[in-house]
Amino acid sequence: MTISTMTASAPRVAPTASRPANPARHLPSLTGLRWATAMLIFGHHLMAVEYFGGTAGTVWAFVFEAGKTGVTLFFILSGFVLAWGYKPRQSAGSFYWHRFARIYPLHVVGVVLALIAASTFVPEIRTDGAAPLVANVLLVNGWVPDWWQAGNPASWSLVCEAFFYLSFPFLIRPLVRLSNRARVVVVVVSLVLVALAPQIAAISPVPMAAASTPLLRLPEFVLGVTLALVMKSGAWMPLKLRYTVPLAVVGYALSEAPPIPGTDIHPGLAATVGSFALLVASLAAADAHGRSTFLARPLWQELGRVSFAFYLVHLLVIASVSSSWPEGHPQLPWRHALLLALAAFAIALAIAWVLHRAVEIPAQKWLLRYDRSRHVSEGTGAAVGGEAHASVAASRASR
Repeated sequence: MTISTMTASAPRVAPTASRPANPARHLPSLTGLRWATAMLIFGHHLMAVEYFGGTAGTVWAFVFEAGKTGVTLFFILSGFVLAWGYKPRQSAGSFYWHRFARIYPLHVVGVVLALIAASTFVPEIRTDGAAPLVANVLLVNGWVPDWWQAGNPASWSLVCEAFFYLSFPFLIRPLVRLSNRARVVVVVVSLVLVALAPQIAAISPVPMAAASTPLLRLPEFVLGVTLALVMKSGAWMPLKLRYTVPLAVVGYALSEAPPIPGTDIHPGLAATVGSFALLVASLAAADAHGRSTFLARPLWQELGRVSFAFYLVHLLVIASVSSSWPEGHPQLPWRHALLLALAAFAIALAIAWVLHRAVEIPAQKWLLRYDRSRHVSEGTGAAVGGEAHASVAASRASR
């Protein structure tokens, strides 16, 4: 697999550190990272529903308040993996069909499960009116801030993903043609826009939300796309993991940093996105150069493949399990809260595994039979809400 910006082969072999990453390699560490990211979001929702009370609740909030940035990492992963597996010969129609097959069947099931939960254990997530519910089914509800959690509350991020997928064929071609110096400019502009997103939402004449309006989350996706192209060109070798992991931890903490006084500009958000992007690139570089990481181990791979289904159902399970407590907020001592959290985790994982095996894989395989360009295989192996080389992953998982 090559793209027009790949460097020409030199007459002598370059040192391993500067050799272009092998784009034909899959990226198993990014599949494993999907699961780690899902766990951040799971921890954040345990905090939001207040499983832990007292001092334990304070500590849990300190650790997982920033867990919502797991979605940021998903968006970066999505752009990176799609660009890594980009094939110029694949038509836009084929690309869209692969994306539809990958996420839509499980999304519809998630909406149905959310409706069941709303009519039984968790009435507070009930959607008022048919319009926002239909918008959620069609993955456009995030464009109306008041509807952002209509239907299945977790699926707001899929609305962003749907917009990213729609944009990708129009973004990738000019980015492929850019020089690497121009791509650095794209990276810098993307990070600036991340910091400015809350300010843009605040002054926009059209209602927007920095957290959920797809257009304002697009820079995170573009950053992932651009870094993948720079890596594939061989012009840049990411820092090693011993540096990027601590940087990602610092970036995670900086997501809660206050804005510049008197503004809604958040440099901390740019630091978060930048450090997460470096982590993704470092893991991809390790895979591309044949250096395995612990995230590439079989257990992490299996969990990563289930992570999309887990993400769609975990909040429904967390809220349903806690529904018998006043207002659905248990606020228990840490030992009892931990047992309840483990129960919610086990139930969510079991449901996710069943959905992955019984819905996600079969539906994807069936839908991809109708792609007229099946000879063009897709992607490499990991990304947001279930990025994968769709037809290959479906047959092998039988992610």
